[in-house]
Amino acid sequence: MQFSDFGFQENPFSITPDPRYLYLSRGHEESLAHLIYGTGPNGGFVQLTGEVGTGKTMLVRSLLEQNLENVDIALIFNPRLSRRAFMAAICDELGIKYVGPPYSLKQLTDNLSHHLLKTHAAGRNTVLVVDEAQNLSPRVLEQVRMLTNLETSQHKLLRIILVGQPELQQLLARKDMRQVAQRITARYHLFPLSRRETVRYIRHRLTVSGNREDLFTSSALRLVYHLSRGVPRIINTICERTLLAIFATGAKRAGPRLVWRAASEVRGSGVVMGKLSRLMPVLLIVFSTAVIAWFLMPLFTDSKPESGEVVAEVLDRPAKVEQELSLPPLPSPEPEASPVIPPESGAKVVSVLLQSESAPAVTVPPVPEAIDTLPEAGLPVDLEGQIAHVADSKRAVHLRLFELWGKSIKLLSSESACKEAPPLGLRCLTGIGGWEDLERINRPLLLKLKLGYRQRYILLKSMQGENLTVDYGEGDRQLKRADIAPLWPGDYVVLWRPRTKSALVGPGSTGVPVTWLRAQLAKAEGLEPPVVIGRDAFNGELRQQLKRFQSKHGLSSDGVAGQQTMITLNNVQLTAETPTLRAVVTSEGGEG
Repeated sequence: MQFSDFGFQENPFSITPDPRYLYLSRGHEESLAHLIYGTGPNGGFVQLTGEVGTGKTMLVRSLLEQNLENVDIALIFNPRLSRRAFMAAICDELGIKYVGPPYSLKQLTDNLSHHLLKTHAAGRNTVLVVDEAQNLSPRVLEQVRMLTNLETSQHKLLRIILVGQPELQQLLARKDMRQVAQRITARYHLFPLSRRETVRYIRHRLTVSGNREDLFTSSALRLVYHLSRGVPRIINTICERTLLAIFATGAKRAGPRLVWRAASEVRGSGVVMGKLSRLMPVLLIVFSTAVIAWFLMPLFTDSKPESGEVVAEVLDRPAKVEQELSLPPLPSPEPEASPVIPPESGAKVVSVLLQSESAPAVTVPPVPEAIDTLPEAGLPVDLEGQIAHVADSKRAVHLRLFELWGKSIKLLSSESACKEAPPLGLRCLTGIGGWEDLERINRPLLLKLKLGYRQRYILLKSMQGENLTVDYGEGDRQLKRADIAPLWPGDYVVLWRPRTKSALVGPGSTGVPVTWLRAQLAKAEGLEPPVVIGRDAFNGELRQQLKRFQSKHGLSSDGVAGQQTMITLNNVQLTAETPTLRAVVTSEGGEG
């Protein structure tokens, strides 16, 4: 099988950590923000944990792709080393010369300290990132703690980020590791994807690889979630095997049956069928009841079908039972120049239990009601048809979004649009939400619409109650929320202007970002901004104040100011130069 047979340039479900395929779910966005925070001047000691296959290494790779200014990163992928070998690996990553082997631990530490002082004087930050940190031995962890003592009177010379599996939490919870644990200033645990995020994750990878989203039915996508429980690595493995099943069977699309077959091959058919056998009594009862009901139906009706029809219907009953159990698929797309790919019918698996030697047992509950399923009725046909014919709506509306901020950019590809924001003093945030989230953000946004199995982007320029002003590449149009709601699953892209260079303000932060945060929270409560004497520092009182603000505005009350929180804080005081969705009273403080 060649992936070009599907129109892909490469394998869309490779398990290699390619940053191009990073899907920023809310958890991955917050994780990346914590990693970026750890590289800043107040980074200190950051810990990121997550289950196997949730994308931690992908985030580390993405951190390296950020091209952070004045930051040197030493990355250790295999920390199962002795103390001397560990220190030598750090020196190798930073280009520090030393004598050995055999290594002198004192010489390695002295050379590292000298290098850190020199880079600090040059205005550069040095960051040590340890992946698979759960494999660190207690002796090496103690050596890591000693490295945190390399500091000036005001700054740490070495920022440290530990990335590992949940066993890292257990390791640091040991009594003899309390000195290390007490030095950690920021912690985050990455969870698997939700149902909605899993569907969008699969579609995202298909789009990046070949701009296709039509290879899985909606019920197949939901089954992938229940088989993988939202773990990206397992999702990739099942989907890659499903592509092989599509090719081998000559099918056009993957329904639940092909996904089930792929999962059986990935996790072991014996295990899957063994667990499925537990469902056989239930399925047999359903089937038997359906057959008996059909035979008895003529006794209670005025008309009798021909005997041949009865036999045909009875023989076809299993397929009908499967169809009744299956979730409703997405509606078929409108005909295009390329052949229309019909959905494949398939049975819904009610409950699945998969396990293997390499993965823990996973119990799959009954598949819930359909998600991300577009209603078949009530769609404004003219709107769908008008948007569908705009060939490059994504690029066009990205250009118009920047124009609303008074910025003109040369954009060859919409995929690089967000990379144009930082040099212009802006930031780009992608997210998933509802109308309430858009009202809270209060900025013009790009909405990703689903037109059958295609996607298009429109620019939402203003929103006054139910009345919307949108642009999908051909000028402004007045619509209602109800016109767009059936086509919009919740994906959006927004530009905003930060007031601080820090991507995240939380425990361990000091200086201007903390002072700004303190002032904005005071304004939000109708108070005068406090007068800060000396260098401001994030403390427990400020964190509680921040959590109250987050809870009030429907944000995650984690006591850390990420992008969503910063945008909401900026809304406390805006200038006329800030484009908004709703008319607001402006002031001189500005969003900045």
